[in-house]
Amino acid sequence: MIDSADNATHSLPVTGATRLRFTDATRNIFTIDLGQDLLGDWIVTLTWSGNVMQRGGGKRLLVHDQEAGLQVLQQIAQAKQRSGFAPVLDYHVRMHRS
Repeated sequence: MIDSADNATHSLPVTGATRLRFTDATRNIFTIDLGQDLLGDWIVTLTWSGNVMQRGGGKRLLVHDQEAGLQVLQQIAQAKQRSGFAPVLDYHVRMHRS
């Protein structure tokens, strides 16, 4: 993208998949996202949806840089799996046989 301040080309800030989703036996969904805000700060966003008896919610964590954010993602993912959550694939492709 072109920065209008100095007309220099800069690479896009995020270079890979940075969203992880987990679910548990009661169909609760827990999502972890890593990205940059408009000021260039790295943010880890946690969101969760509750079941009928629970409310959903969210939380944002400011991290130092992309590498620190990826470490936070990994730590949270490991904790979720230890507590019974299973990873959810965002894309499901079904092959139809003729």
